[in-house]
Amino acid sequence: MPALHSFFSDAQSELVARVLDRIVPPTGKMPGAGEIAVEYLDRFVAASANHKRTFSNGLSGIELRAQRSFSGNFASLTGEQQDEVLRQVEAADRRFFDLLVRQTYNGYYTNPRIIEALGLEARGPQPRGYRVEMGNISLMENVQRRGRIYRDR
Repeated sequence: MPALHSFFSDAQSELVARVLDRIVPPTGKMPGAGEIAVEYLDRFVAASANHKRTFSNGLSGIELRAQRSFSGNFASLTGEQQDEVLRQVEAADRRFFDLLVRQTYNGYYTNPRIIEALGLEARGPQPRGYRVEMGNISLMENVQRRGRIYRDR
């Protein structure tokens, strides 16, 4: 049964997985970004009409450059050929490529599997690691006594 996506078609999802594995390839115990970050990227893109347009054009550009440069689709190319296509895309559409890489890293390095594989804990820095200062709530009394100072629309 095909995966359910918020924005990417099944074909786009496959392409994205291959592209992400070129950005963060699988190594040893670490899975590649294609296994980890596709769903994150799909949700990110689906949340914005601007991102939808950017990624639709960017993914089409990847396949178009693969066809023009190597007479094949991205999936059929060798790793070095895929890297060359991605370098071409980066040079031609820096905005798309920067967004793709940034969100790949965001989706990958915030994933609980990756955090665990890196030996980290998925938690905020408090209360371990830093002393939590206790505030003086009495300093708010003057503000509270003043009451509301804004008006309704």
